[in-house]
Amino acid sequence: MTVYKYFIKIALKNKGAILTYTIIFFVLTILSGIGVSQKDAKFTGTRLNIGIIDNSDSELSNGLKNYLEDKNEIVETIDDEEYIKEQIFLEMADAIVIIPEDFHEKVINKEKSVEIYKDDRKIESMQIQNQVNKFLMFVNATYEEGRFNLDDVNTALDEKTNVELIDNSVKNTSINEWFKTYYNFTSYVIVGMYIAIIGLVMADFKDKNISSRMKISSKKFLSFNMEMYLGQLTIAVMITLVFILGSIAIKGKYIGEVDFMKYLINIIIFSFTILCLTFFINNFTKNKFIINGISVVLSLGTSFISGVMVPQEILGEKTLALAKFLPNYYFVKINGMTVNSFSDMRFEILMQLLFAVAFLLMGLYFSKTAQRT
Repeated sequence: MTVYKYFIKIALKNKGAILTYTIIFFVLTILSGIGVSQKDAKFTGTRLNIGIIDNSDSELSNGLKNYLEDKNEIVETIDDEEYIKEQIFLEMADAIVIIPEDFHEKVINKEKSVEIYKDDRKIESMQIQNQVNKFLMFVNATYEEGRFNLDDVNTALDEKTNVELIDNSVKNTSINEWFKTYYNFTSYVIVGMYIAIIGLVMADFKDKNISSRMKISSKKFLSFNMEMYLGQLTIAVMITLVFILGSIAIKGKYIGEVDFMKYLINIIIFSFTILCLTFFINNFTKNKFIINGISVVLSLGTSFISGVMVPQEILGEKTLALAKFLPNYYFVKINGMTVNSFSDMRFEILMQLLFAVAFLLMGLYFSKTAQRT
């Protein structure tokens, strides 16, 4: 096992790069996890900063105004579209509600009765639309003999409902988000470390002098390659295991609240795929400068377009279409899925394995070409 021992020895000489990647990763992980401890088992409404422009000044519009004022904080505004947009852009207001002069008639005719400017950058701004719709729904239900019964509306809106959770298996949303983010970022580190560390060691083994010595040694070619691949597998397992154990060490007490097996299977399959990618790169080039460049470009580039740095929900259609040609896309997609059984993620797992096979075949092609040369 001489080749295997030297492979591990040379790989561990890069402990500076390994420690740097690992320390930065875990520092960011710990910072992102501060304050994540309580179950998010109830919904709490957010009091938003809103402006209300009442051009109707009727009993009905005052009823809507009072209801919104009770649920939110009111900010001063004026009936000027440019000024309203500026307020929202500068986050001086989360939403502006404009009540028109013919508000009463529009409500009776069930037409669009208010104009709402809201900050689409904040998901909670949708709350204003829901509050207005709720008020108007109750108002329309009380319309009788040409008038609205606002007393009944206020009574209905003031009713509180006590909700008791009977499902004890409610998942901690914040913990799920933490695990998803954690394992998403492992893809960036795994790509960078596999290519940089394993690739540089392989470049040393493919040095012309070492290759010449191998040809005159008693070591069989098959045995030599088996020990090298075992060394690669050992380094890969060590790197991946560090991040799996890291998640257990940091948030181990919450593992029962997440689908940990999903993350475990996913990261093992992804690690195998990137190991095959590293095999392809090793047979494509033995230039250390190129290997380092590929490591940086692939780790950062794939992370940005596959949903690691920016959520897939925000990425554009063209970017996602390009990301589908990368195994990272399917790795990130599984991390964000709600999985009830293995069949829910079998397509994404299959795609990662197909990438692994493709990388392996391309690596074998370049290896055979190099041997002929």
